[in-house]
Amino acid sequence: MCDSPEHPERGPVVKGCAVCNGKFGLIRYYSWRTPLCSRRCLDRFRARRERDRRWLFRFQAA
Repeated sequence: MCDSPEHPERGPVVKGCAVCNGKFGLIRYYSWRTPLCSRRCLDRFRARRERDRRWLFRFQAA
């Protein structure tokens, strides 16, 4: 009953890293509720978010 789609409080089951789609090890990193598998993926995710933020700011300024 709780696994039905009518219960929105349960989010989707995450099976892999959001950046590289790799398996999770003993430690799982999170950034903005996004599960990541390693410190390297965490750094890549933050760098991508920063590039997107700078691009959006440039777009709004024009």
